[in-house]
Amino acid sequence: LIKKAKDGGLDVIQTYVFWNGHEPSPGKYYFEDRYDIVKFIKTVQQQGLYVHLRIGPYICGEWNFGGFPVWLKYVPGIEFRTDNAPFKANMQRFTEKIVSLMKAERLFETQGGPIIMSQIENEYGPVQWEIGAPGKSYIYWAAKMAVGLNTGVPWIMCKQEDVPEPMIDTCNGFYCEGFWPKKNNKPKMWTEAWTAWYTEFGGSVPYRPVEDLAYAVARSIQNGGSFVNYYMYHGGTNF
Repeated sequence: LIKKAKDGGLDVIQTYVFWNGHEPSPGKYYFEDRYDIVKFIKTVQQQGLYVHLRIGPYICGEWNFGGFPVWLKYVPGIEFRTDNAPFKANMQRFTEKIVSLMKAERLFETQGGPIIMSQIENEYGPVQWEIGAPGKSYIYWAAKMAVGLNTGVPWIMCKQEDVPEPMIDTCNGFYCEGFWPKKNNKPKMWTEAWTAWYTEFGGSVPYRPVEDLAYAVARSIQNGGSFVNYYMYHGGTNF
């Protein structure tokens, strides 16, 4: 699949980090078999491609429990994705674990590795709009925590219009030609160019004409876009 992506003209592979797969029980980490993320990233590097690492730890609505391990909801006093001490402590611990692993294997671009960009949180803007001040405090904390890990590569947040410095805000959607980052000196990036939509049991199979996708990508590039990620380029199940 990685070779197919390269043959298709891609130069970056974007991947999530699945917390529920890597820490199935508190403090018990798993990085083997299908969850061997180091092997995966090194395989990408061997093909001469780069990596965009989406750490999350909340990753998306298409994956079970958003990527959170189920045990997390039983932590006393926890509230997910807000200015909550138990949640932030666990989120920081896992994020530090992943970054430390990447550094130990020299996988960041500044170490000669393929990881050129990382992401913290995911599409938090609409959540912040709903909950207000605690959401803003949380997202500013998340940005400061991530940058403080000193990866040497840029960090992004998608769907986050009031993104804290020095984070880069990016666009997710079917069309992003009208999107511009918060500051003009930042690159215009489309981190999820939706190639279709996920399929639900018993539902219809979503379809997007390739001509429409190609036109949308061309429009984005014409309007100053510098990065487009096909989401998904290859999909599967969430179980």
